[in-house]
Amino acid sequence: MRFDSPSAHTTPAQWQAILTRDRGADGRFFYGVLSTRIVCRPSCASRPARPQSIVCYKTVTQAKGEGFRPCLRCRPDQPATW
Repeated sequence: MRFDSPSAHTTPAQWQAILTRDRGADGRFFYGVLSTRIVCRPSCASRPARPQSIVCYKTVTQAKGEGFRPCLRCRPDQPATW
């Protein structure tokens, strides 16, 4: 599998927002990393996960309901500070 293409759980626009750390996408969706069970904002400064490990959610609450915990770096469960 190519690592520059989205998974079946992510649209191409979402994957592009994650790769470019697009702050404009913050609040429109959140992404969970299956291998770590962490949910992030699209603009998170962490290293992007493999595309096949990413699942997108409309809300942090939805991701938390699926067993993900909020990222300590981007804090998606708190209001944005920028």
